Order: sequence, then C-alpha cells, then structure tokens
Amino acid sequence: MMKKQYIHILIIFILISPTISAQCHQDRHSTSWFDGWVSCEKSQNPNSIYGQTHWIMYDFGYEYELKESKFWNANEPKNLNYGIDDYNLDYSLDGVTWTNLGAFKMEQGSGLSTYEGSEGPDFDTTKARYVLITPTSNFGGDCYALSEMKINITDPFDLIAEENGFNALAYPNPFVNKISLRIASIDQTNPINYTLYDMLGRPINYGSITIIEDTEIYELPINGNALSVGMYIINVEQNKNKRAFKIIKSK
Repeated sequence: MMKKQYIHILIIFILISPTISAQCHQDRHSTSWFDGWVSCEKSQNPNSIYGQTHWIMYDFGYEYELKESKFWNANEPKNLNYGIDDYNLDYSLDGVTWTNLGAFKMEQGSGLSTYEGSEGPDFDTTKARYVLITPTSNFGGDCYALSEMKINITDPFDLIAEENGFNALAYPNPFVNKISLRIASIDQTNPINYTLYDMLGRPINYGSITIIEDTEIYELPINGNALSVGMYIINVEQNKNKRAFKIIKSK
C-alpha cells in the first residue's frame, strides 16, 4: 500500500522543464499505476483545520511566484475512480500558516496513453514555498490518487533586485555525477561558500566559489560517482545570505 508522500525539490525542475521524463509525449501521461501518488489511509493534514484527511503537500525548497497550473489525474485504467474529483488548494510560505486558494474540481483521467491532463487554477503570481492539495471527494474508489501536477513559475533569478541581492539554486536534481550551482548576487567581491551534508548532518564536501562577472552557473568539484544513492543537503551562503537545498543522488 502506498502512503502519502512529500515531494521535495525535485518538483522544481518538473515545473521549469517543458518535458517530463515519465511521460511518453509532451503533456501526455502514461497509464502506469506507479506513475503518481496513491493514498488509502487518512492522516493528519499539515493544515490543522482539515483534521484527518487524504492529502499531498509539495515542498519546492524555496519561495517562488506561482502562476498557471495543470493536473494529470489518476490514469491507471482499472482505477480511474481513485482520481480526485473535488479538492481544496492551499499554499504557504512556511508550511505552518496556510492560505486557501479555493475549492476546485478536477477532470477524471481517460485511462489512455494519450491523456494530456487538464488546466488547473491560476495562482496569479502568489508567492509560496508549499502547496497543499486536500481531496474532498473522488470518483468512487476506496483510495485517492493523482498522477502529476505542474505549476508555471516566475524565474526567481528575475526577482533578485526585489529580494536581498542574492539567490542560488542547485541542479540537476536528481544528479548522477555532477552538481552545479546557479548563483545571482549583487555582491561581486565576497566568495560563495558551500557545504554538502549527508542526511545524518555530516559534512562530506565543502569549498568556496569566486564570483565571475556575467557568470551564473558554477560546477562544483564534487565527484557524484563516489557518493551513495540517497538524499543530501547543500548549504550555500554569502555573508548573511543563506540557501539550503535537498538534492537526490540517483544511480
């Protein structure tokens, strides 16, 4: 039985990329049972006002301006009734205080490999790090399921002047053998310091980056092939400006 799951920074790259590797065609979704989220047991919702529910919470790892959305409902032919029908959509900056975007309905999946999903709500450049989907009904199944969600975002690096003059992003995520940082900073003199930790909080690699004018991408001298498969954390800082990212090492 699959249970609820947090989907962390990996979702960011799904949002930015125009194609998705799990799909057989751009904007189409497969009919695989394992291509999505399934919940057959209720648990405490991150938004306490809902109590015990089925729910999905996305943690993007950073605050983004969210725009248009698109949903691919459950698309496994024998379990289309697991698909979400009515749902509440909430967003948050800290995962504690939530704002309700509204109550919405989702179209049922077709069960076909040509299924292209349906348009979802427009966040209208709402700034958030967390998005919470709380289904209130499905199409009659014992469990609840969703294949995928995509949200268009405003590139946070376009907003650098409106923030504290610093931004960073680690990618690709998941990674195999190389990790790069995308850096935007108005401070061109002080170095960028980074530390890679394992999930036990042990530092396994660290260093500094010298800012180069008109350069945003910096490949880190980290040999991913020497790392075990799993989750890692990268801390990036310049003076008092800090960012932290969860990043996955894949095979």
